Amino acid sequence: MASGANFFMRKLTIELDQLANEWNRTRDPGIRDQWFKKVSQVPPVSALEEARLPSRKKTLGKVQAFQSD
Repeated sequence: MASGANFFMRKLTIELDQLANEWNRTRDPGIRDQWFKKVSQVPPVSALEEARLPSRKKTLGKVQAFQSD
């Protein structure tokens, strides 16, 4: 699942970079609007962390339970 999140973010970053380069070259407001629309597709950081580190949550819970005893 982590590779899927990494693939999505890499693809989105490439598309955003291409739109930014095209906007810098042309200064077309339509391209700027496309860029903002793409940026709104970026998931929150918490969603990316859950996708990247699913096993860490389980381990972290065990450590916290151990420390509270």
